[in-house]
Amino acid sequence: MSAQAPTQNSTVGMMGCGYYLPQSITVDELARATGMPEKLRSMYVENHGLRRVHVAGAESAVDMTEQSVLLLLKKCHLDPLDIDTVILYHTLNFLSLEPRTFVGEVQRRIGLSHAVAFSVSGQHCASPITALRVARNMLLAGSAHNILLVGCDFFAGSLQREIHGISLQGEGASCAIVKNHCQTNRLIAISTYIDGSLYKGTAAAEDELDKFDLIYYLACYRLIRSTLAKASLVMDDIRLIIPHNINRPSWRKILSALKCSEDKLFADNIERCGHVCSADLMINLSDAIEMGRLQKGDYFMLFTVGLGAVWACAILQH
Repeated sequence: MSAQAPTQNSTVGMMGCGYYLPQSITVDELARATGMPEKLRSMYVENHGLRRVHVAGAESAVDMTEQSVLLLLKKCHLDPLDIDTVILYHTLNFLSLEPRTFVGEVQRRIGLSHAVAFSVSGQHCASPITALRVARNMLLAGSAHNILLVGCDFFAGSLQREIHGISLQGEGASCAIVKNHCQTNRLIAISTYIDGSLYKGTAAAEDELDKFDLIYYLACYRLIRSTLAKASLVMDDIRLIIPHNINRPSWRKILSALKCSEDKLFADNIERCGHVCSADLMINLSDAIEMGRLQKGDYFMLFTVGLGAVWACAILQH
């Protein structure tokens, strides 16, 4: 199943984005703490390019989220009361188990008392782009004006962080403010592809995981190409790809299929922070902007994949 809607004439844009990361440990330290076999440790470090994993320690999910949001509000010169909608995105489902509602706790802690608050779930690491889609639609419908997208992933003290053989997951929080009539990071096109037959994710049987491996790169290639076509752009028009930090080898295969230079991939954070679940895109975009990797008018692409399985792509103009 795919979901697509033209946005070329949209004036919806991302006013700013930011993140908060707790302390990190090395993959070697994680391996020693969890008894990870040497073969796996070596694969993650030497082959996948992963070096560090962020660990919350004594910080709670709300603590990390609050830090992320307050830093962004200050940067954008906004008061919490200026926000009229909060959309929470996350990978880990136990973040907001009943009867507690995480998005309500965030709203109360930060003082977002003028905001309607709800969460997007079931999209895992693709949830930030789904949240961006919902925000875009609300803004164009006139039902919101200043939308805060906020995400957090938290392992509640556990160091079991493997997506076996694929990546290691860290903890952290990220956020973005989305507005209409905004010429910064203007949303040009957005697409999502879902294969519901892979709904079991990491709990899938071996033959189902083999199917995921088989279609993963084809689905990446097709979704990127279709999103470019929707935006009336080609790969050469894209200045930078802002990726999920799953691992280096998978991105090399995707770029090879696209006949795209590795210079277009913002891969700096694969080693520095690793895969911080749903936070990857906003972490990478925030750092790319801060490092001057995007100039006014440049087109860039957000791309991520969530287990379950969901592929998501968005093209924006800085």
